This record gives sequence, C-alpha cells and structure tokens, in this order.
Amino acid sequence: MLDWLKFFPFVYAPDVVRKATEVRGPCFSKPRPNKWIFGDVNFHFDAPWANPVFGFDGDARSVDAIKPGVRDILKIQYLERVYGSGSGPVDAWTKERFYDNTWYFVGQWFSGEKSALIMRGILNTVADGSQFKGLSLFHPRVFESAIADYFNHSHGYKRSGKRPDCRAPLNWRVLQLSDSIQGAQFDLHYIANGGKDNPELVRVVAFPISSSQFVIIYFDMTALLLHDEVTTKPTMALCDSIIDSMRLKVGPETLKQWELAKAVCSDMSLSDVMGEYQWPLIEEKSSKKPQERDITPVYEAGRIERKS
Repeated sequence: MLDWLKFFPFVYAPDVVRKATEVRGPCFSKPRPNKWIFGDVNFHFDAPWANPVFGFDGDARSVDAIKPGVRDILKIQYLERVYGSGSGPVDAWTKERFYDNTWYFVGQWFSGEKSALIMRGILNTVADGSQFKGLSLFHPRVFESAIADYFNHSHGYKRSGKRPDCRAPLNWRVLQLSDSIQGAQFDLHYIANGGKDNPELVRVVAFPISSSQFVIIYFDMTALLLHDEVTTKPTMALCDSIIDSMRLKVGPETLKQWELAKAVCSDMSLSDVMGEYQWPLIEEKSSKKPQERDITPVYEAGRIERKS
C-alpha cells in the first residue's frame, strides 16, 4: 500500500548512493495508445506516460520528448538530421529522427534513477546514388539487405583496437505487424564498453513503410549490463511489452506497392534466422568527405541541421 511512496520518483540521497533491491518504472503504468502516421500507413503501439524524476543538485531527470502527434510524418517539413565524419564509406540513406521518449526506473525510498528505457524512431529514405534505388523494400530479400547495409555503414567500421565495437544482429525475430507487412526485431550488443560476456544492450525494430522508406526503432538500454537482473528485467519487460503491442494498418496505396513486390516474390516472409554480421560486410575505401552519421542510441555530440 505504501509502494507509491516507496518508489515515488524523487531523489534525495546526497551523501550515499543506495543500491537498489527493486526498481519501478512509470507511476502511471497503464499503457496508452500511440499512433504514428506515414501517408496511408498507421503504426500503433501502447506505452505508458513518460515520467520525470524530481530532485536537487543535478539528480533530477527530465523527459525532453519529441513526438510527431497526429501529423503525417512524411509531410513534416522539419525533421532532425545528424551529420558527422567517420572512417567508413559514405552511405546513401537519408536518416531523420521523428520520435524520442524516455521512461525512468527508480530505486526504493528516494534513491533516484537506476535505469532508463529510451525509445527513438528514425525514418530512412533511399537517397540518390544508392544501390537500393529502384528496388522495393517490401521485397523481403531487399529489405534484409537494406538492414544489413544500414548497420554496416553505422557500425561495421567502428573498432576498439582490432575488435568491432558492436555485434549484430542477435536474437533475430520476425514480427507480423499486419496481414501483409512483416518487420524484424533484433539486438545490438555494444562490446567495446563491457566486453562480449557483459555487453551494453540496444533492441531494434525495423519495418518498411513504402518501397523506398523504412523505419528503425531503437530501444536504448545501454545503461544496463545484462547480468544486473534488478534493473534489467523490469526495463526489458517494458521494452518487450511495447514491441508486442506494435501493429500496422496499411492503406490501399501502400498495399498496391506491396502487391507489386509480391508479384515477383512468391514468398513474402522474412528469414526466420539471421546470422551475425562479420564487419565490415564489404571492404570499401574510407572516405574523407563528411558523411551522414547514423543516429545511434549511444548519442554522440554533433551538428544538427534541419531539412529545408
């Protein structure tokens, strides 16, 4: 009966950092319907209200959310894009962030934030010069290749010494989001920070919304170490509950694009199993030109520009 007070999202522990024996997420845990609009495609999922953590001396945590509301995301004039430089080749995906939200998990008796789940939505569009120009992302083999290409450019050339920073895709799972469109769920393990046996975790959902566009959703749990069950289990449970609620309502114009792909592909199913990528997938010469940087869950400082 006192749980509301025991896990009230307020931090007051100036002299000692108390180890959590249990953590709780949003105070209002009942999920609420959310909808993203992509032309005549509606994407639905259920999630609780995000919760700030109140406190003093820098211990508080705010929720600076980005939400598209009821607007058609494909028609929003300004979406955030992030640019930077890297060691890999220039890729040909236009990547724009349209959603960002955070759910905090707090420890007992005002001990503050112990973990967080950050959800980010990225719209990816085939750019001019891409090898995917003119192909349909609704074709399952094309879409699987697009996912591989996307993560090869964003992760395949990053190294910690001689080893890659990241392992992917792990725990691959096919999501039947509608009667027609399937998506994929898989994990990224950031091994540069914690090692192969104790990685930092990010869960990913990807699905096409047109013949030339697809969505990546990141569930950033990189504050978690997989052996820390006290914080990991409830945070992953919220992540999985959001994913399990996902569904697509596909309109007639998009369904026509899907049917065109089906006309040349008798089996529109994604692969049940996907092996781990061996980075980089294709040896290419490094480019010294500025390249678009993937908005990965591990946020890096960079210059944000707005599309005109």
